[in-house]
Amino acid sequence: MRAYLSQSDALLKAATVAAVDAVGGVSRASQLLGMGTSALTKYCSTAEEWSKNFIRVDLAVALDRATAHPFISTAISQLVADQAPASVGELTASAVLRLDGVLDEVVRTIAVAIEDGHLDAAERQAVRSRIVPAMLFLARLDAMMAGAC
Repeated sequence: MRAYLSQSDALLKAATVAAVDAVGGVSRASQLLGMGTSALTKYCSTAEEWSKNFIRVDLAVALDRATAHPFISTAISQLVADQAPASVGELTASAVLRLDGVLDEVVRTIAVAIEDGHLDAAERQAVRSRIVPAMLFLARLDAMMAGAC
């Protein structure tokens, strides 16, 4: 059974999942942070028993430093500024089209970058700049699918 999470809780959980995914998954993040995978998994989980367990600030900072985008710090900044997190919205055809557009940007950028058979630093950065918004959108969608929003 999924616990009901407030929008703030859901944002923190989704940001934690995005940061963990960005460093290569739970095993890699656990290694990086020097902690067990089970503890880290609890910070990502929306299950009722773990719904109020969040990543410690020192671990969040270390995780954000290891990624190309500070997912958790950005989420916390939104909460401190009392900004409503961007929502996927209702799951409608238009939301699916928005997702298609976000993911298509990633695909098109990669296709252009690999056209010449070589990826230079600028092309890698262009691809990464498209991946971050896609990850955030997918994290919000995942939270919605988990019943968090």
